Amino acid sequence: MERILLASGSPRRRELLADAGIPFDVLVTDLDESKRDALPPAERVLALAEDKARAALELASPSAPRLVLAADTLVCLPSKETGGMETALGKPEGLAEARVMLRALSGRSHIVRTGLALLDRETGALSKIRSDSKVVFASFGEQEREGYLASREWEGAAGAYRIQGLGSFLIDRIDGSWSGIVGLPMRELYVILSTAGYRIPSFQTGNQGG
Repeated sequence: MERILLASGSPRRRELLADAGIPFDVLVTDLDESKRDALPPAERVLALAEDKARAALELASPSAPRLVLAADTLVCLPSKETGGMETALGKPEGLAEARVMLRALSGRSHIVRTGLALLDRETGALSKIRSDSKVVFASFGEQEREGYLASREWEGAAGAYRIQGLGSFLIDRIDGSWSGIVGLPMRELYVILSTAGYRIPSFQTGNQGG
């Protein structure tokens, strides 16, 4: 089965790919993401995913897989002060910032946007796609918030929480893609892989077991 090159150091994305039976290599790039801060979050996740894919393309060896996959995720909170315009919550730099984020999310809904970019090294073709999911947080008090912060699960997580861990206790409901909230929307991934001519042998029409 054809391997892909994952331009991400995220353990969650690696787990989702492995669970789907898609073989991959990993190439992590050092990218200044702040250069895209002026873009609206819906555009920013796609631009950053493309930036990461192109950065990996430049570093990839000649023997690297044909397809380069990159992703970017932002937690987007509508701001009352800006008439509903979104404020993007990235990864908190420390405990204090994580605390501020969780306070802002408590009892409110927000959108998790994940952009995917897929580059074909042979043809130069680029595919981009985005997943948007609504997450509604329950109202929680200081004791719950501080307990979650003490777990340190928030470290390295956009919006200071992980839906696949203890953070699920804080969530009332979601509307959209669970895997997209984790950081790799599987339906959207399937769409762009199919567009690039990538085939998953165990998931083809007419492939029947037994």
